[in-house]
Amino acid sequence: MKNTKEKEHYIKLIFKHREKNQRVTVSSLSENLGVSKSSVTNMLKKLVHMGLVDTAPYQPIALTDKGVVVAQEIVAKHRLIELFLVEVMGFTNEQVHPIAEEIEHIDSPEFFRRVREMLKQDQLDPHGSTIPEIKF
Repeated sequence: MKNTKEKEHYIKLIFKHREKNQRVTVSSLSENLGVSKSSVTNMLKKLVHMGLVDTAPYQPIALTDKGVVVAQEIVAKHRLIELFLVEVMGFTNEQVHPIAEEIEHIDSPEFFRRVREMLKQDQLDPHGSTIPEIKF
C-alpha cells in the first residue's frame, strides 16, 4: 500500500502528539484533522495494515518503529522546508507552513539533501522545533 498525503498527515500528527507527550485517541485525531471519528477509524485500519500504527481498545494510538521512521522523515522534510523558505527565500514564519505542507510529500531524497546543504544550520526550524536527523 502506497503512502498518500492523507496517510502522511495522520502519521505526522500522531508523531507531533508523541513529541509533546500527549495521548493520541480517535477523538483527538478527529478534532485536529477536522474529520469524523469513523474516517479516523478507517484510516487507522489502513495504517495498522501498513505496519505504521498500533491500536488497542482503550489504549492510546501509537506509532510502530516503522511508523516512527516514516513520521520522522515527513516532519524533517516539513521543518527543513520551513527553514529554507525563511532563511534562503525570505518568507516570514507565518507564511511557510502551508507551502511546507505541500512540499513535504515530494519523494526526492536528492532535493532534500540539497535543501539541507543550503541551510546555515539544520537543527531547528524557524518556530524553534527540532528537525529530526534523517539521511536523505
